[in-house]
Amino acid sequence: MKEESSTVSNLVFDFLSESASAKSKDDVLLLLGKISQYFGFSYFAISGIPSPPERIDPYFVLGNWSAGWFDRYRENNYVHADPIVQLSKTCDHAFVWSEALRDQKLDRQSRRVMNEAREFKLIDGFSVPLHTAAGFQSIVSFGAEKVELSTCDRSALYLMAAYAHSLLRAQIGNDASRKIQALPMITTREREIIHWCAAGKTAIEIATILGRSHRTIQNVILNIQRKLNVVNTPQMIAESFRLRIIR
Repeated sequence: MKEESSTVSNLVFDFLSESASAKSKDDVLLLLGKISQYFGFSYFAISGIPSPPERIDPYFVLGNWSAGWFDRYRENNYVHADPIVQLSKTCDHAFVWSEALRDQKLDRQSRRVMNEAREFKLIDGFSVPLHTAAGFQSIVSFGAEKVELSTCDRSALYLMAAYAHSLLRAQIGNDASRKIQALPMITTREREIIHWCAAGKTAIEIATILGRSHRTIQNVILNIQRKLNVVNTPQMIAESFRLRIIR
């Protein structure tokens, strides 16, 4: 277990380091492709989630989804019937498709989407829902015929997906003055707590380490998330790496 954790930690570190110097969407595409293959995925995609009856076309950021499947998906506007997308709207944690849908009663259109995806070897997958404090919703998905991810793998993939998404959002809105204005003021104590979160410590563990109450640490974490315009700890860590708050 320790060896696996160390290997995945090194993978995450390398990904964050290489991504930090990415100059374009193509650079990020290449890095995500390597990560996908490492974890056994054939496909991946990053997209915003449109509201009905909007189409997905202007929201799609990048990916290597099968061309045949993506064309069909767009032509039929499947995004509003896709059970993975619908689940992502109300879910704030990453999930394996087969596990998340196991007890779900899908309607006819949702079953059609999943059945047709199988024709393109998109039988199972791993999705990371991403929400901003302002309410914008996105999803990073990895697809394959079979998914085999340990708990450690899932946490690492979640962090890397959140980081890649954050990086792409920054590239798309590449306005230097806007970036300067948006740079949050993080205190020394907040930075320390982010470091502990990145090391895998829970709020309870951090409270013990720092000699503070659990409630105090929780409030600090929530305040950091508000400053970074994110809604959970993995996104907070990813955004902190992107903004060089931690390295």
